[in-house]
Amino acid sequence: MFNAVLVRPGEYMVREQTRGVYLSFLRESIEKTFERRGLSARVRIVDDVRVLIDSLNSLLNQYFSVLQCVPGISSFSPVVEIEKDYSVLVKTIVAILLREKARRFRIELQGQLDIGRKELTALLSKAVVDETGAIVDLVEPEVVVGVDVRTHGMFIYNAVHKGMGGLPYGSQGCGVVLFSGGVDSALASILAVKRGVRIIPVFIDMSPYCSSMAVERAMEGLKLVAKKIPWNTLKAYIVRNASRLPANAQIPLRYRCLACKATMYKIASLVAEKENCDFIITGESIGQVASQTPNNLKTLTGLIDKPIMRPLIFMDKEEIIDASRKTGLSILSREVGGCGLRPENPATSSGKEVQRILLDFLKLVEKDLEEVVQESEVIYL
Repeated sequence: MFNAVLVRPGEYMVREQTRGVYLSFLRESIEKTFERRGLSARVRIVDDVRVLIDSLNSLLNQYFSVLQCVPGISSFSPVVEIEKDYSVLVKTIVAILLREKARRFRIELQGQLDIGRKELTALLSKAVVDETGAIVDLVEPEVVVGVDVRTHGMFIYNAVHKGMGGLPYGSQGCGVVLFSGGVDSALASILAVKRGVRIIPVFIDMSPYCSSMAVERAMEGLKLVAKKIPWNTLKAYIVRNASRLPANAQIPLRYRCLACKATMYKIASLVAEKENCDFIITGESIGQVASQTPNNLKTLTGLIDKPIMRPLIFMDKEEIIDASRKTGLSILSREVGGCGLRPENPATSSGKEVQRILLDFLKLVEKDLEEVVQESEVIYL
């Protein structure tokens, strides 16, 4: 009976000045996600408030599993679309009750109604009762029939599926993710995606100072994140031969972790410039390691011009692991060995003098950094 899906956008629909733009992003996300999954459908915007998916080539359930992973969707329902005729509407509601073998029902109306909501609901309910002998039950109905009335038609449904929420992918610009391959940066990626950020992960291979297991985990993490991207492909950078720069830096040993992180920030900044991205995203959590103390984060943040977004900044490690389970990323929390560049006593505090040292270091290796970015491998997942 139901042959289309009606998608309800999220919180952003209250912003009339950006509504049309956001809906266009949402339609594009749905179309590209369907393309990746081999699904075909017509996706169109209805009255600048809904997205309708029809002309389906597969079972409805296959579309549901995809829509639940698309940011910017508050909820969706399988619907039957009819002309704007209330006699046809009554017949359709009756058909739904007979199909569900329901004796107690409630009608919920929304959209562009010709008369008052309460009055129209009462008239429709009476017509359905007269036709079927069913009972109106406002408290515990067996079936709730929803009716969404729009300019050129009506959409009738009896089920509402919860969506992912958030904002349409790409509507909030582009962010380069410093992707370590661990659960932190992967989760930060997914949180950014949910809030409408188009991401470009950058994995900096720190071989020979990291294990082969760390590289394998990073590639696995990129593939996992790619599956959750509501577009047909995910672009990512694999940067190599950068580890020698902090390893050979002529700075006090206790600042090596900061020099390493400064190298990563600068690489991410160069990729962001190249890709016209607005900011950098990291999986840093305050106080988790020496380079992530408030003092050191302040020092590091001042090294580059791009804003740095840290979605996990106030989350405990246990909270991060728990959130990763819910998003299918927990496998990335496994141990892959430590960093061979880490000094025995890394600095947990720094200031303007250390920031000057790091800026001098970055200036010294500027051409080398540009070269490793230029030679990096670009992959599409």
